[in-house]
Amino acid sequence: MKVLMRGVHLSLSDGLKSYVQEHLVDHIERLCDDEAAEIDIALVDTNGPKGGVDKECRVTVRLPGLAGIHVSENTETLHQAIDAVRDRLETTLKRSLERRRDVATQGLPGDLEAKVPTY
Repeated sequence: MKVLMRGVHLSLSDGLKSYVQEHLVDHIERLCDDEAAEIDIALVDTNGPKGGVDKECRVTVRLPGLAGIHVSENTETLHQAIDAVRDRLETTLKRSLERRRDVATQGLPGDLEAKVPTY
């Protein structure tokens, strides 16, 4: 899986990169184990040093055979934004992958459904 990570108006520390890897990327890789998949992560600080609810995490997941899935969250800290995006993204990915499985087996006789690979 290809992971693209960038910081907009902030620098990405090693600690923040490892947090994203552990709390976001590892969870997504568990759901879709495809080498051609791509995750684009943008961590944004909108107001800079002014503060406020301005930390944003934007994630786009591209999987072969599916439309791109984009999720973004605004919170007070980047860690909260990353966790909120992970939760929404897991739900959305599970639903999309389940729909793809349902469409793949739709209309097949029962004995052939068992031979259709699931992704």
